[in-house]
Amino acid sequence: GRVSEVIDNISSGHLDKVYVEPPRPREGDIRYADGSDWDAGQGENLYYFDGTVWRAFAGGSGAGDYAQLADTTNQTAAVVNTSYGITWNTTAYSQGISVDGTDASKIYFTHSGKYYINFSCLLHSDSSSNKDIWIYPAINGTEITGSGIHHTLASNDHKRTLSKAGIFDITAGDYLQAMWAVDDLDLDLHPEAATAFAPATPSATLSIIQVSQ
Repeated sequence: GRVSEVIDNISSGHLDKVYVEPPRPREGDIRYADGSDWDAGQGENLYYFDGTVWRAFAGGSGAGDYAQLADTTNQTAAVVNTSYGITWNTTAYSQGISVDGTDASKIYFTHSGKYYINFSCLLHSDSSSNKDIWIYPAINGTEITGSGIHHTLASNDHKRTLSKAGIFDITAGDYLQAMWAVDDLDLDLHPEAATAFAPATPSATLSIIQVSQ
């Protein structure tokens, strides 16, 4: 009968796909959620109940999504003291995170959770005057308080790499942008071509790793 079939499946290491959240789960319960009718946070996945919430096995802590993004173009501002979203034209790896097909500055998240995000860019000065740049993250168009970078370049053809990392609380469906503004149009985000002894350098890179649900 059905009971003996379930026992046989469990003994052989098989779990049937579940389409409805169990009404009274116990700590230590394991279920294979279908990800559509029942999405416990990481889509179709294997989950365990920790006594409070369902956690995906991926990553061992409910983690699982990731992305490695870059841009290989020269990015310039059109107007001073105006914020623009840094755009991304290269996705090396991704799961559950994607660049918007219409606005390449927007990065969308499939699942809620906390994400470790590491940003870097290569600045380039086209003149010898002092020029300032501001860079900051925004979620759904709203800047994150206390998260900005501010830097000044002066020498002509001076280059400088900036980087910053942090942990962000993201809700499923949110989009992230790396915003930037300058007070002088002679400051740009600048890629470097490969040489005989070193690989190419993108104008900007972004590494994203989900660390928890």
